[in-house]
Amino acid sequence: MSRERLKRVHELIREEKAQEARRVFNDIEQEETVHYYFVKGELEQKFQNWGDAINAFSKVVEMDPENLEAKNNLHLIQNILNFWNPEMFNP
Repeated sequence: MSRERLKRVHELIREEKAQEARRVFNDIEQEETVHYYFVKGELEQKFQNWGDAINAFSKVVEMDPENLEAKNNLHLIQNILNFWNPEMFNP
């Protein structure tokens, strides 16, 4: 059941329906699976909750070290944060 709901959240994110995706995701009981944490990472990334997205994708890589999509998302987020952070220090 939760696998189908996680798939639905993934589809809603792809359809740019982030608010609806968040509602569906919040009704899913947390589980220790790669799929759960990957979808959580996607959702947090969509809302620019970078720390939560990093934690979720890192959990995916911890559970599945060969997961290239999670590694790519972590790299993307790091690039975003590295791009933003230097500006914070320039008056």
